[in-house]
Amino acid sequence: MTNSLPDLPHRLPSGLTLRWATPADVEAVAEFNIQMHGDDPDHPEMWLGTWTRRLMEGRHPTTRVDDFTVVVDDPGRVISTLCLIPQTWAIADVPFGVGRVELVATHPDYRRQGLVRQQMDVIHAHSAVRGDLVQAITGIPWYYRQFGYEMAVDLHGGRLFNYDRPGNRTQVEKEQYVMRLATVADIPHLEPLYQIHCRSGLVSCLRDDSQWSFTLTADYGPDAPLNQIFQVVEDTSGTIIGYCAYALWGKILAIQELAVRPEVSLRAVSLFLTRALLAERERINTNRTTKLNLLAFTLGAAHPAYTALGRQLEQRSRPYGLYIRVPDLPALLRQITPVLERRLAESVMAGHTGRLRLNLLREHIQLSFTQGQVEEIGHFPTKQMEDGDAVFPDLTFLQLVFGRATLDELNRAYADCYPKNVEAEILLAILFPKKPSYPSLLN
Repeated sequence: MTNSLPDLPHRLPSGLTLRWATPADVEAVAEFNIQMHGDDPDHPEMWLGTWTRRLMEGRHPTTRVDDFTVVVDDPGRVISTLCLIPQTWAIADVPFGVGRVELVATHPDYRRQGLVRQQMDVIHAHSAVRGDLVQAITGIPWYYRQFGYEMAVDLHGGRLFNYDRPGNRTQVEKEQYVMRLATVADIPHLEPLYQIHCRSGLVSCLRDDSQWSFTLTADYGPDAPLNQIFQVVEDTSGTIIGYCAYALWGKILAIQELAVRPEVSLRAVSLFLTRALLAERERINTNRTTKLNLLAFTLGAAHPAYTALGRQLEQRSRPYGLYIRVPDLPALLRQITPVLERRLAESVMAGHTGRLRLNLLREHIQLSFTQGQVEEIGHFPTKQMEDGDAVFPDLTFLQLVFGRATLDELNRAYADCYPKNVEAEILLAILFPKKPSYPSLLN
């Protein structure tokens, strides 16, 4: 335990104790997560225990045992827990720290007592001490809105490739490419390809060498949905020209990452992958209880691969949402100031001087511009409830910041979310354009 951690243990009512996890808790927390997060008690999902151990035992590149909180009863049994997975994300090319909250669970006998809320308060403070500007969590509908989160980033979504559709099983006399399993030695080639994969999106999760190594070698057990299989694509000379990463979700082989070098045809490589992964699917099915029978490009709401394959893809799946919490919105906006200034310089309002007052009802933020430069981001005083140039109720502004919705889309969904003048409307569209994201999260 480090000196930066919030002060625990803390005694709770009914003889419960909230504290940081210790190495002695690893097996109890692993077993608890298997029981709480599995869908079928008769068929426990053992990968949940493997994931927990990896995070707690020091084998993960960013997470340690004291990134877990536990609530224990009087005999010392774990009855609630969650953890923080530190990550680095970027909006465009500007990085910032993110605390990803995961493995949130409470035993049914102890629910509705505020145990998750108390742990959230502690883990949010822990994340703040680390310097994180954002917290994020994948989770069930609505629940995490109680703790200041908003679904502000797309999660998954994609297109189905149907092998039975006419034209989708076209054979070639000789393949131009070869697919092989990626290794740690391929990291120098994978990193720039991953940047290409992320480039057409807005929000991305950055990986250093240690994270790449962990991602390539992590194995959570047979059929675990967390397993990511990375394949590199080589041309006939053995040069790496692209890559893909896929996971196995029940009956679906889901392509989660895909990119090729700029001089290479994404369409040609994507079609090659549909043929190579058909053979891969048959190989996997020989040792798999639940047989794979679908290929999906789960690359979000939009991706260049969808353009490359056109109407050969079908059955669009809308993205779910990744919950985002921003405790200090002015601080995040200051961090991404270079992005805002670049967007402004490339727009019809280049060289703009003026102010943009954002009324979030519970907070009032002002951006001041001088000749296209952001001079200040702070707060402004109000006399009336609707003062400002644009109104954003609750946490709706986060959907604009993270590119999930346009101002018009927000106004259609929330009648009380609107610009109050045409200049603010144009400026908001320039500063915060709608754009897909590919948050390939490090588990």
